[in-house]
Amino acid sequence: MVEFLVTKGKLVVRNGEPLIVVDGEEKALSKSEFILWTSLNWKILNKESLEKEFDRRMKKYGIDSEMSFEQTLNRLKTRGIVAGKSDYLAVDALYNLLKDLYVVPLGIVGNFKKAMIFGCMLIDGMPIDKCREAMADFDLKGLEKQIVCFSKRLKVSSAELIRISDKDLWNIKSEDDIVPLAYEKNEDMDSLGNFTRFSKDKTKVLDAIVNLYLVMKLAICSFVLSIITLILTVTNFVLTLIK
Repeated sequence: MVEFLVTKGKLVVRNGEPLIVVDGEEKALSKSEFILWTSLNWKILNKESLEKEFDRRMKKYGIDSEMSFEQTLNRLKTRGIVAGKSDYLAVDALYNLLKDLYVVPLGIVGNFKKAMIFGCMLIDGMPIDKCREAMADFDLKGLEKQIVCFSKRLKVSSAELIRISDKDLWNIKSEDDIVPLAYEKNEDMDSLGNFTRFSKDKTKVLDAIVNLYLVMKLAICSFVLSIITLILTVTNFVLTLIK
């Protein structure tokens, strides 16, 4: 079985303490929970890769925890701060993870945002040439451009985007038209997810969504993340850890 994991919620800081806001509820984090959450944030990782990154950061910042990686991960899952889905094939596990989540474009990364992201990367030990490479702008083309342009106009889930790509419905102008045009008769979101699992465009749409997410052009969630707030709070908290 393959399991993929992704973060949920938005990071905020209250009185110097990191909190994750999920569905309007603020949830406090221990230092080890914060390290695990930030190890996964803006990434989609399997458990083995996440554990390696978690262990690397815990050693780097000299943090000891009575809870193991497995215990910390399970606690964050139970609290609804991390989501994970599994299947026998990697592409199906990824589909299970993303199909019900909505895609939200984050727009072009401005100079101030770039500076903050760049600083976070340096703090985390990334070589400066790799930081520059990661911050380089790129021109969106093909399906990635279609997804960003479409999701700027309408709120859609990953499963809906797959069906829209299948039927070449990129000209839909209103959310009121999504169900009549993209859904089959008597189909709801749950059944749509079951049918698009076998779609001819499933793999290429998932690849495009993941690529956009990893370069912070797209959020995959049920709400818009405030990336500036996220970057600032992560930077401030990491600095407190290494003082």
